[in-house]
Amino acid sequence: MAYVADRAKDKGGEPSLAEMTEKAIQILQKNPEGFFLLVEGGRIDHGNHASNAYRMLNDGVAFNEAVKKALELTDAEETLIIVTADHSHVLTISGYPQRGNPILGKVVETDGHGLPKNDFKLAGDGKPYTTLSYANGSGAWESKDDNAARPDLTEVDTTDPDYIQQAAIPRGSETHAGEDVGIFAQGPKAYLFRGVVEQNYIFHVMDYAASLRERAAQTSQ
Repeated sequence: MAYVADRAKDKGGEPSLAEMTEKAIQILQKNPEGFFLLVEGGRIDHGNHASNAYRMLNDGVAFNEAVKKALELTDAEETLIIVTADHSHVLTISGYPQRGNPILGKVVETDGHGLPKNDFKLAGDGKPYTTLSYANGSGAWESKDDNAARPDLTEVDTTDPDYIQQAAIPRGSETHAGEDVGIFAQGPKAYLFRGVVEQNYIFHVMDYAASLRERAAQTSQ
């Protein structure tokens, strides 16, 4: 499917992730025995692999809207909703960006009171840099010359949808990373998600919550 940022140009008229989530829940709620639904914002991953933070962030917002819709359409006393990821990416926020500094923009200097000036903050090579960058990916500059200079971003619009974030290590595609990802949950047995857990633990909480519902249904009969 198209990135959210490109949906307006899609001749197929693709529905949003929130719209698909809403329709799926409306259909599945007809089952008196309950349901399981997996909603994936898969193009967040694709945007990261492409080193394209603009499209990645917009799909992140779309995923947030889908979670919001799921919360609106379900009862927190009956439905366990879990939001997590299967891995992280090598995207990083750097450069002491000031409050209000556009997340897709270049880091700016301040006047000493935290207020941004018109000048860009410069890296050690005397050139501006963006708040977001990748440890590896297609945005790295390759050259047979070991002293190849980093491209100057002074006149580059880094908020453009097609801008590719700079990266430290050249790769055709940005890679996954290894840090822990968050698990956010609401509903029956959500309190079991505490501290640091193995990924398979998520399944066991879902299985346990579902088994309790089945037992309750059998008891009521």
